[in-house]
Amino acid sequence: MKRPFEFVMDIFFENLDKVKDNQRYNFNNSERFLIWIVGFSIGGLSIIVTNLAQFTKSFDYWTIKIILILLSASIISGILYRWFFSIYQIHYQSIEFYLYGAFSNQQIMEVNPDDISGENDIKEVIRRLKIDYDDDVSHILDEYSKLNPEDKLIVLNDLKSRYQKIAQGAKQEFEFAMDYAKDTYKKAFGLSDKTANKMFQSNSSRKLKLFGLLTSISFLTSCLSFIAVVIIMCIKY
Repeated sequence: MKRPFEFVMDIFFENLDKVKDNQRYNFNNSERFLIWIVGFSIGGLSIIVTNLAQFTKSFDYWTIKIILILLSASIISGILYRWFFSIYQIHYQSIEFYLYGAFSNQQIMEVNPDDISGENDIKEVIRRLKIDYDDDVSHILDEYSKLNPEDKLIVLNDLKSRYQKIAQGAKQEFEFAMDYAKDTYKKAFGLSDKTANKMFQSNSSRKLKLFGLLTSISFLTSCLSFIAVVIIMCIKY
């Protein structure tokens, strides 16, 4: 039987793959739909421009101008939609990496430990060694209680130094692993250093919201502009 915290972490971790699949499914559908819209808009724009003389017989100057503007807006918005979504995806992947690490049931050593240089309780230092780095030195307590104050201080400082050395080694190893992962992604996808670094940052929430909003606006603008053209032509024809 799982403990409540473990149960919640497992549920959210398993849900991440479903969220990713749903996002890809929704994007693929919306992109197919927008390809049709942009394709019709390009076709309509081409037909009007190449047969402008004939259209002037059925529509007045301002109607044709509005239609051309709307078709152009539909095409441009469709292009911007794809661009905005690609940037949105970069920031989403950055947050996705962070979430996978946060909800993963894999335990790793602490890579950002607190400063324990001012800690005077040897039991707390031993507890931190065990929790943060799975280094069990609790057997020292039996001998520690028999020492004089000066020797106790030496043992305490040695344990603090031990903690700091393990912490430094774990942090360096983590940084090396992250650099290796970034380099692998750069080579695999041909990314720049700036883009690769963004993928491994967890502070992309504001940009994610911004480009998510811009993606939605460009999608709606493209669709509504084309629909407006159809309505105008039906009314004015």
